[in-house]
Amino acid sequence: MVESDNDAPITKHLLRKHVPSAVSLAEAGGGEVIFSRLAPGTHIEAHCGPTNLRWTAHLGLVVPDDESQGSCRIRVESEWYRWETGKIFLFDDSYEHEIRNDTKQTRTVLLLRVWHPALSKEQRRADLNEARRRKEVAVEKRYRPPT
Repeated sequence: MVESDNDAPITKHLLRKHVPSAVSLAEAGGGEVIFSRLAPGTHIEAHCGPTNLRWTAHLGLVVPDDESQGSCRIRVESEWYRWETGKIFLFDDSYEHEIRNDTKQTRTVLLLRVWHPALSKEQRRADLNEARRRKEVAVEKRYRPPT
């Protein structure tokens, strides 16, 4: 996590105390901890995360709940889910997922990535290094002209 005296100090303290996996993954460069806002009428197209060395957690902070105005939901594979204020939604973002906010309200979650619980500390490091290597290769192929 990038340190700053002004950036949510209470949240940082709570994360370090209660979710050290998210902090260590962010510090290792394999994830992030952010406040994520989704504007009304937004659709994030189906996509997959780059690796399954991590899981994604969304803590519902401000969740539209008036179904008469539309729905605010996330699809993981073929199943649709709704966030709940004060509840955590945990999923493996290497599976295809998409997000819709068809309401007239902004949805806000605390989004954090945590290490996949089946990985040992040694495996975490190896998998993260491999994910970085694959990303560098992909960027190189995309931006370097053929010779």
